Amino acid sequence: MRSKWRDAQLGDVCEITSSKRIFAKEYRSVGIPFYRGKEIIEKQKGSPVSTELYIEPARYDELSKKHGAPQPGDILLTSVGTLGVPYVVQKNEKFYFKDGNLTWFRNFIDADSLYIYYWLLSPWGRTQIDTKCIGSTQKALTIETLLRFDILLPPFPEQHAIAATLSCLDDKIELNNKINANLEAQAQAIFKSWFVDFEPFQDGEFVDSELGLIPKGWRVGALSEIADITMGQSPSGKSYNEDSEGIVFYQGRAEFGWRFPTIRLYTTEPKRMAKENDILMSIRAPVGDINIATEDCCIGRGLAAVHSKAGMQSYILYLLMNLQPQFDAYNGEGTVFGSINQKAFNTMKTIIPSEEAIKDYEAVCNVFDTQIRALCDQNRTLATLRDTLLPKLMSGEIEVH
Repeated sequence: MRSKWRDAQLGDVCEITSSKRIFAKEYRSVGIPFYRGKEIIEKQKGSPVSTELYIEPARYDELSKKHGAPQPGDILLTSVGTLGVPYVVQKNEKFYFKDGNLTWFRNFIDADSLYIYYWLLSPWGRTQIDTKCIGSTQKALTIETLLRFDILLPPFPEQHAIAATLSCLDDKIELNNKINANLEAQAQAIFKSWFVDFEPFQDGEFVDSELGLIPKGWRVGALSEIADITMGQSPSGKSYNEDSEGIVFYQGRAEFGWRFPTIRLYTTEPKRMAKENDILMSIRAPVGDINIATEDCCIGRGLAAVHSKAGMQSYILYLLMNLQPQFDAYNGEGTVFGSINQKAFNTMKTIIPSEEAIKDYEAVCNVFDTQIRALCDQNRTLATLRDTLLPKLMSGEIEVH
């Protein structure tokens, strides 16, 4: 019952601390992963972590013995930049982290750490994160401030039940993400086998080309020969709205997710359009980031839409992924930041396989992509259910036992 809930402060229920300082000279290219806020945000989103920094195992062992290291159930919270993103350390994870960028919650007392994690995501946690941060140019959360966060706590068994209910939904989302990552990896592996290493075609004749030896009957051509490319153009800013008026509008990669974008804006004055299932690609730094449109939409000047002339969208999708090294060449160019223009995009050289090979690939990998779309749609439904339940459970409006 709600009458048994108690008022507390975060400092009453856990230790809130930071890591010991690691200096730049200690960074390595291999070893134990060393995370900043960026990597923790990636982990929270379920995205693959692009680890860039490491420390030596011996240094990690030294820190672990003297000061401890993140353990399963501990929470890390981003404390500068993108504030207040929590992450629960999982089993078998081994990493260290940057002081100042992340704050460490550990040694919980009469509190379920997973419940505290969900409380940090709740409206009450978010309000305190937003209103109690300090700084003007760069907002920050200090340990002293976090210790004084007010929290309403149910008895421990109820905390555990609430956390278990919400984590059940998150666990299913995570499982779907893992399945999707595996499906995409399979499609990429098949693409490499067929169209980079030519493994299924080794018994046939090969001919020379400007991109090296290729199977006879294949050729080198421009990307625009097999795909229609539409460069985005931003509509008038006065037409933007968040009220679902007009057409879905994606300005750039800011709305990109793992594969599909999240709707944030609409426009009543659309200019350049993408169709449902078109590939949306970032054409400004970083050039080459990819998502897929889930509906007809307007695209701004930060994006291009790519549509297969033959209706082979899966083939074009994985081709663009494989062309990433060529897109990387445009990152950093220009006076301000990298970009690729329409002429360069249209004329980008690629191997054009036989029509039969493309159709065979599409028949296999479109099945993967259809399943990925279905699981991503399911994840959105699960996330909506979780986000609806969270405040009701945290306020005691819905009881669990």
